[in-house]
Amino acid sequence: MNNQEVVLCSLQETPNVDEGMIFVRITDIIIRMLKVPLLAIGIILAVILPAQHSSGSLKTLDLIVYPDGTTHVSQQSTADIQDPELTVSLFGKTIDNFVAQDQEGLLLTYEINGKNAKIQTFGASSVSIDYDSYDLVSKEGKIWTFKIDSPIDYTLIMPEDTVIVGMTNFPDLVETLDNKPHLSLSHGPNEINYFFGVSGPAQSASESIAKSKTLIEQLNNSGIKTPLAKAKFDQAVSAFDNKKYSDAVKLALESEQLAIQEQKSAQDTANSTNNTLDTLSKNIVGIATSVAAIGGALTTITLIIKRTKHAVKKTIEPILVSKDTNPESEDEISADTSQSEQEMREDDKKLVVFLDQNGGQAFEKDLRKKFLLPRTTMWRAVKRLERQGIIEIEKKDFQNLVKLKKRESV
Repeated sequence: MNNQEVVLCSLQETPNVDEGMIFVRITDIIIRMLKVPLLAIGIILAVILPAQHSSGSLKTLDLIVYPDGTTHVSQQSTADIQDPELTVSLFGKTIDNFVAQDQEGLLLTYEINGKNAKIQTFGASSVSIDYDSYDLVSKEGKIWTFKIDSPIDYTLIMPEDTVIVGMTNFPDLVETLDNKPHLSLSHGPNEINYFFGVSGPAQSASESIAKSKTLIEQLNNSGIKTPLAKAKFDQAVSAFDNKKYSDAVKLALESEQLAIQEQKSAQDTANSTNNTLDTLSKNIVGIATSVAAIGGALTTITLIIKRTKHAVKKTIEPILVSKDTNPESEDEISADTSQSEQEMREDDKKLVVFLDQNGGQAFEKDLRKKFLLPRTTMWRAVKRLERQGIIEIEKKDFQNLVKLKKRESV
C-alpha cells in the first residue's frame, strides 16, 4: 500500500510537468496543421491574383486605322496606387508616338520592351496611353487585312471609302460617319479584310477625270498641244482632291471640250497650210510653163521659185506658231499656278478653324485624332500652314504644339 501511495504521490507530483509537455506538443501540432493549408492558400493566391490583375487591368480600347496601314491605339488601364510601376501589354512590336498619362493628364515616364511598356505611375490610379502600331495591318495585292486579339470589347474606325469584304466575327454595332465605318466589336481574335473604293459623286468625278486625261494624252502623243485643256484638267484634279466632286465633274467635262476644240483648231491650221502650199505650187508651175519658151529667162524663173518657196515658208511659220500655242504666255500660266499654290486648301482651312475654336493651339497628335489623318499627311499640312505664316510649331512635353500666329506677326 505504501508503495502504491508513493507511486500515486509521484504521479501526482509529476503531472504538471508531464501534462505540460503533452499540452505543448499537441498545440504545436495543431498550429503546424493550420499553417500548412494557410501557406498553400497563400501560394495559390500569389499565383492567381497577379494573372487576374494583369488580364483585368485593361479598361477601354479604341482603334483607328489609317489609309496607309498605320493603326492608332488608345487604351486605358487601372493601376495600383501603392505600386510605383505598371506593366502594360501593347498591340504590336513596332511602336511610334507613344504617350502615357495619368488620370490628371500628367505625362508619365516609360520604357518599352518588346510588346510591353513599363510605366512609372507615381501613385496614379488610372493610366491612359496612345501610340501608333504598324503590326496590325498587312496588305496582299489590293486587299488589306486588319488582325487583332483583344482581351476586352473595343471600338474600331476604318479609313474613308473602305469596302469590307470579310471578317471573322460580326460586329455588335456598325455605323458610317463621314464615309468611315465605325464598328463595335467583342473581345477575342478577329480578322477584317477590306479594300478602298469610291462610289456616288466621287466615282463619277473619278471616271470623268480619267476620260479627260486619256483624250489629252492621245492628242499630245499625236503632236497636238493642248495647254488650255491641260490647265482645266489640273483644276479638276485639285477639286477632286478637295472632295468637291460636282466641281471636279464639271471641270473635267470642260477640259475634254477644250481638248476637242484645240484638236479641231490644229487640224484647221494644218489644212489651211496645205491649201496655201498647193496654190503657190500651182502658180509657180504656171509661171514656169508660160516662160518655158524663153530659154534665157529660165534661170531667172528658177531663182524666183526658190525665193518664193523660201518666202512662203517664212510667212507660214508664224501662222503655225500663233495658231498652235496658248494665247496666254508661259509666264502668265506659271504666275497663275504659283498663285493657285498659295491659296489655302480646304482641308488646311478646316485645321485653321479647329485651332481657332480650340483656343488657338492644339497638339499635333490631337489634330490627327480629330481629322483621322496619318502622321505624315498631318505633318505635311502643318508644314504648309507654317510656310504660309499662318501657324507656328513649338516643342512642349516632347510633343509638337501647333499654334495660330497672332495677326500682328503674320
